[in-house]
Amino acid sequence: MGIKKTVLKWAAMAGILATTVSCTADIDTFGTSDYRALNEISFEEQDGRPSISANEQRITVKLASNESCTWDSVTIDDLSISSLATFHTVLDSIGSFPKDSTVLDSLARKVSYDSKKIKTGSKIEIPKNDTLYIVVVSESGIPALWQITFSKPTGTCDEKSSSSGKEGDKEKSSSSAKGESSEKSSSSTGSDSPKSSSSASSSESNKTPESSASTVSANAPKILSLKIASMNATIDSGKIHIHLDTLPFLADLSNLELTELELSEGASCESHKTGEAYDFGAGQEIVVKNSDGESTTYIVKVGYQIPGSDFNGWKGNDIIPDSLWGNANTLLTTTEKYTSGSMTGAKIATSALLGKTASGSLYTADFNPNNVGTLSMANSSTWPDGNELIDFGKHFNARPEYAEVKFSYDGSGDSCDIYILLESRDGDKNINRGADNENLLVASAWYRSTTDDNTGRENPDVVSISDKDENGMRTLRLKFRYGNPLENSPIENSSTFATSLQSTNKSAIDNSLIQGDGNESVTHIRVVFASSADGNHYKGVKNATLIIDDLKLIY
Repeated sequence: MGIKKTVLKWAAMAGILATTVSCTADIDTFGTSDYRALNEISFEEQDGRPSISANEQRITVKLASNESCTWDSVTIDDLSISSLATFHTVLDSIGSFPKDSTVLDSLARKVSYDSKKIKTGSKIEIPKNDTLYIVVVSESGIPALWQITFSKPTGTCDEKSSSSGKEGDKEKSSSSAKGESSEKSSSSTGSDSPKSSSSASSSESNKTPESSASTVSANAPKILSLKIASMNATIDSGKIHIHLDTLPFLADLSNLELTELELSEGASCESHKTGEAYDFGAGQEIVVKNSDGESTTYIVKVGYQIPGSDFNGWKGNDIIPDSLWGNANTLLTTTEKYTSGSMTGAKIATSALLGKTASGSLYTADFNPNNVGTLSMANSSTWPDGNELIDFGKHFNARPEYAEVKFSYDGSGDSCDIYILLESRDGDKNINRGADNENLLVASAWYRSTTDDNTGRENPDVVSISDKDENGMRTLRLKFRYGNPLENSPIENSSTFATSLQSTNKSAIDNSLIQGDGNESVTHIRVVFASSADGNHYKGVKNATLIIDDLKLIY
């Protein structure tokens, strides 16, 4: 995408002829596929059909008996994956395979894999612990991680191979395959050390196989509970991701005390000590070990929520605190309090008056801080981009991994936008921005669709969209992308990376961004909800309605 000075054309025009943040009615088209499904797999050496759990991305393969009672490798008999996707063996050790989809998704992004593509007829070596990890990689480069567990026949073969069968494999599992050190962290990635690209067994964990009922082997060292600043952190079911999401807003995350660390019996931790302070805002890798040399690495990260992001507190049609949340309500009320069943949220709807479209909008921004008059705002020649009437962004210093929000959308062919941008600024408000100030894009998470179930478009920042709950709301989970946005993200088809202001009016606000590398300090956050994605250009469908509730940041 390059380093391009940009104007974020995503705003809301108020009043009679105001139009608010949004994006076009699905005008963007993407040419690279993000699909990475594993539909079917079978092996020449199997007995019966493999058991495939698509939700947990686990496969169990029962191997057929043979005269030699050895099962060193398997041959792919049939393989069905998404068109244009590729299939590869993982090169990293993986100590525990998470059930939680967000942890699994995060782990998939960290592992390295053999560049050689696996196809029908390919032979794959079975690791010593009978558990293989593979990835299905989309055309756009997004990996999906799977676990394949091989079950060997029992009975006569146990007697024939007593010296190299299950007991032998169990003993060998404490040392690494192909000579890798048993001290290697269970969550190490390709960035730590070179990997062999010729052997599937070198990709395996040096731990005993997992049972179907547990994500961690019986002897693996574990963190049982953890407190930071005397607050309980959440340990995800995958036992890799630990996060605390509820610290006070704008708290200093760089110097927080580890106040409690409870480990499983026989486990120890030398990397971190209770009573000492660490930068948990940037994230910490806490390593626990046991006497057998096994280790498990946990990623521990903390942050906070945006005040008012549960959308329960209102003053008229303004969310409390209104110092953080803004909209373009003036003569036209396009954003208002919404209640249904057990929920209280925000209703954001596109309207029209005197032939002009006004998209509903809600954002962490100040609308019209320069007090431009209604007649001036009504002139589309003066304001071809309504976003230049808005000062986007509020103070924020955390680095979330995911965002969740409950929503529903009825666009009648229009598109909604839901996005969050993390910025690094050397100034404060954009209305006071100097000519030399350049705001950097640190991270982004963006959803755009004509429907609330994401049909018709693959948004690469989307991790999942749930079924409707009792209030008719779906839960959307977005993954933050630090550095360059993912290819085919809707941000590419927005005006985020435009190169100049469209309005020549002296009151026009420069919201432009330059692409950062993702390592910059976060200073501001832009959260934007719009019922018509191209509303800032006076385009949209009347009565297109976006309802939102319970925005949550996950660290």
